[in-house]
Amino acid sequence: MKSRILFIAILFGVAFYAGEPGDEVLLKKAEKLMLLNPKAAFKIADKAYRSNTLDHKETIHSLFILTNTSNLLQNPLDVIRYGNEALKIADNGDDVITKIKILGILGNTYQFLKLNEKTRIYLDQAELLLNSPKIPDSLNLVKGNIYYLKGMNYFYGLDSDIALSYFNKAISQYVNSKNPLAEINIKIAYLNKGYCLINQKKFSEALENLKLASVSPNESSRPYPPQFADLQDVFIELGKARILSAEANPQLSNAMLFDILEKRKNQPYRDDIENDIYELLATNFLQLRDIEKHDYYESLFLKQVDKSNYEAAVWVNKLIAQESLENEKQTTKLNHKYWLLITFFSLILGSVIIFLCFITIRTEQKRRLLKKDVSENI
Repeated sequence: MKSRILFIAILFGVAFYAGEPGDEVLLKKAEKLMLLNPKAAFKIADKAYRSNTLDHKETIHSLFILTNTSNLLQNPLDVIRYGNEALKIADNGDDVITKIKILGILGNTYQFLKLNEKTRIYLDQAELLLNSPKIPDSLNLVKGNIYYLKGMNYFYGLDSDIALSYFNKAISQYVNSKNPLAEINIKIAYLNKGYCLINQKKFSEALENLKLASVSPNESSRPYPPQFADLQDVFIELGKARILSAEANPQLSNAMLFDILEKRKNQPYRDDIENDIYELLATNFLQLRDIEKHDYYESLFLKQVDKSNYEAAVWVNKLIAQESLENEKQTTKLNHKYWLLITFFSLILGSVIIFLCFITIRTEQKRRLLKKDVSENI
């Protein structure tokens, strides 16, 4: 799961860098640093946001940088915090493009937390906004990213047919995009389209898409993000090993899997990729009727699944706590406003009552004086 999320993090790290630069110098600097040094970009944008001197456009821009860098730094709670804050103040006018991007990042984050329905809500909103007249045809990259994430959402939901339709939509947008970043994202889309076709046992088509997913530094107009090419190659090989396993060739599949493990033994993100490999090794050894090795690799796989589920549960519990705290703050703030309103209207009502009492007393005094004068004149 996490290794696939890394691909999406890379996608967002490069895909949404093309936003409109703000007028504020700090935000320009932060935007340039988003991919190179997301931690530094976050600090700069945070400083600008806390200054309370930004106009509406710059505030939206700072929140987008905070949301995107939090995504790159894999801090899901910050992504949700800043992303939802941006959505609160964004409108569907000039902010619509940034709004779509943030909805995509939030959808991706909820996918990371394994909250599938929540993911779909945000991505559906983003897809709906793609029809806005504010979205020019030239923004194929943004459209492609939303379609790609929708495809991944259905892919995680084991609905390969719908996933394929969205991957095809994403690829179509990337092909028509003049943005060099599309050269990276189309590779990721071809890769996951290949995996969908493997699930459907359409192996020839799957191999064609895996071939299209392969990367070469010479074919890109700009350098690929760090580790992207290596990870892409690993998943391509893993996809081929899956096909061999499905075609009842577990021995050759295992040879490819052990070769991947050997090549990546000193690489980062190794455990998550290994987990996919352990699952396939367990399947292959079951085909070979080697129950001892099947049980061994299955135990390694299940151990990592339990760890992944536990980590996701921890994040979800933290999210619930964060949302509860935010709700309490909002409730306290709302109650404070109510008390102020009650106090204000009480003061007005009290003033009116005092005024009416004063008028009544004066009127009564005049009436008594008048009655006294009349009595004295009788």
